[in-house]
Amino acid sequence: MTAWAVHGIELPFGDETVSRWIDPSGAVHDRPVSAADLLPGRFFVPGLVDAHAHPAVGSGPAGLMALDASAARATLAAWAQAGITLVRDVGSPRGLTLQLRPGPGLPAVQAAGRFLAPAGRYFPDLLDAPVEEAGLVGAALAEIGRGAAWVKVIADFPDLAAGTDAEATYPVQAIARVVAAAHQAGARVAVHTTVAGAGQLVAAGVDSIEHGWSGLDEHAVREMASRGTAWTPTVGALVAILDAPATTPRRRGGFAEGYARVAELLPLAVRFGVPVLAGTDVTGSIPREVALLAQLGLEPKEALAAASAWPRSFLGAPATADIVTYHHDPREDPGQLAHPAAVVAGGIRLR
Repeated sequence: MTAWAVHGIELPFGDETVSRWIDPSGAVHDRPVSAADLLPGRFFVPGLVDAHAHPAVGSGPAGLMALDASAARATLAAWAQAGITLVRDVGSPRGLTLQLRPGPGLPAVQAAGRFLAPAGRYFPDLLDAPVEEAGLVGAALAEIGRGAAWVKVIADFPDLAAGTDAEATYPVQAIARVVAAAHQAGARVAVHTTVAGAGQLVAAGVDSIEHGWSGLDEHAVREMASRGTAWTPTVGALVAILDAPATTPRRRGGFAEGYARVAELLPLAVRFGVPVLAGTDVTGSIPREVALLAQLGLEPKEALAAASAWPRSFLGAPATADIVTYHHDPREDPGQLAHPAAVVAGGIRLR
């Protein structure tokens, strides 16, 4: 391995030029390392993070579809080339992501195993084994036993057979039991929620709220801050639903209200100290998500922190060096995030 040096402004919060060195083992130093090659770029970030991703899920003519291991690995490799050095996979069909082995050229991955939802209450091509309430704790522990660092519970979803709107899939008490069991086993719990009642999930002890478009309020956000509960608003996914031709006017109105609620609560969440995390879901990109977070009221440095410093702290980034450099400041133009000058992931230069 080669040693690397970077001289520039450290993002997301820096405003003065600093120097960092990466030794051949991948460790970062603030003192010179001999024979270090200088990386191009005047700005750098300690690795981008996609905190709500599904590398084993793709889009087909009929909607979302499961990908095989080769396609999922190719997706991760492409993300690494774009500067995403840490990924939280929040669910994959059959828990496929748990089977992917880490290696050079790939981001570090924290995986959640398979989606946990009852029959008819999630995308059928992704829900290979429905889980009823009585088996929820056992299913969660089984995924943890397979190596899952996270458990992904679908806390509300439409009834696909009945064609009704999203509503709770499990009683809050059942999710609280999953939380207790997962924590006892050393894992954490992320919940998909888009309807009212997210505050009850926060009180039940879940570790992160995914989406949370309509169910959060100021009281819940304050509770999240006091508990250290993260929020991944996946704004790009919400915008995609709003823009989709198939979204009915009634549903579009509801999601528009959710968009307004997110715009109201995001700055409050940051001010209160909630870990706000950027996540792309199955649509968009990290540059797009950062831009949307800024449009919804976060300062540019905060929007970038949601895709770098904050999730790295919340998730626990690997000890080996992740450095992504840029010629221009992505706080002024988030589109610059799509054009890294250099990428070092796990101490290995990828571009």
